[in-house]
Amino acid sequence: MNTDYVDYQKFYPEIEKSLKDGAEFHAFLSGGGLRVVRISKDDKLLSYGEHPYFSGALSHAEQDFGLSYEQQYNGIGVKHTHYYTGAYPFPYDAYDIYLKQGKSFTVKFSKRWNQFVCTSPVPMRMNRNNEVLWGSSTNLLGAIASCLLSFQFEDKEDFEKKI
Repeated sequence: MNTDYVDYQKFYPEIEKSLKDGAEFHAFLSGGGLRVVRISKDDKLLSYGEHPYFSGALSHAEQDFGLSYEQQYNGIGVKHTHYYTGAYPFPYDAYDIYLKQGKSFTVKFSKRWNQFVCTSPVPMRMNRNNEVLWGSSTNLLGAIASCLLSFQFEDKEDFEKKI
């Protein structure tokens, strides 16, 4: 296996620039278990990545910024193998384990806070209504880690107004 899909990159300049320009980052699990990263602005797809592991999907979204799905995965001479299903989560990879459980998260850039802000619906087992987990940081991975590992809760509508 290519280690690019095991290790996370340090920086995601294309993704972070697009978020600062108003795009939205959304990560989720496909029906077949692939981890998916989708970056869009005003319903226009800017970048896309899918892979059996989150680190691979994120890497594809950064490296292939602006390429279509067809250029990445569909047809002859494409950049990447088209996987049909995901895999068991990597042990010790909190991001991958979180997505493999069927959860999702979204990252936006808050100009007010000058930080990347990650939100995720509160899991049903916590019995909370209309709330999100959230976290923020000056970089993409820091915001995701802060959101998924810190368990800061907020009413979704109130929080949306704050950022």
